[in-house]
Amino acid sequence: MDRQREQALIKAAQRGDQNAFATLYRAYVDKIYRYILFRVESAQTAEDLTAEVFLRMVESLPSYEDRSTPLLVWLYRVAHARVVDHYRRYKRTAEQTPLDSVEIRADPELDSALLTEYRTDQLRAALNRLTDAQRQVITLRFIEGYNLETTAQLMEKTVDAVKALQYRALQALAAALRAQGYQE
Repeated sequence: MDRQREQALIKAAQRGDQNAFATLYRAYVDKIYRYILFRVESAQTAEDLTAEVFLRMVESLPSYEDRSTPLLVWLYRVAHARVVDHYRRYKRTAEQTPLDSVEIRADPELDSALLTEYRTDQLRAALNRLTDAQRQVITLRFIEGYNLETTAQLMEKTVDAVKALQYRALQALAAALRAQGYQE
């Protein structure tokens, strides 16, 4: 969405135009959801945190001031804060199921889905070994598909700083994957 259209929609939403808010929501909800999904343990948690981000947008929109930064940048900051809050509130705990109660069956289609899920979990575990900034640059560049300039703007860094951070993030991610048994 271009800045002029976004600014007009923000002003209309601030005046109570529900269609303007709905347009802003539709423009950004998928990006925020994907951003959060790659940082939390489940789709349900990502949905809940995404809802919190947009609730915050509704609550803050009347006093929102456009400081020549796209609304999406502010939404990413809110999303990041919600993820941090999530992990502060809920420490991961592993539930253990007694082995006697586990039923084991063979299903080729299920096995394929499980393998995909396993690989996704392994990638997520490797991403979790990165620093917060490294995870953010990987998410923005390779999951969201932003170019270097947009990523730099969203992270409030220079393009050269993003390049360096991306390089270190990819090196750390490769090392984490190798430690899990993946080969280059």
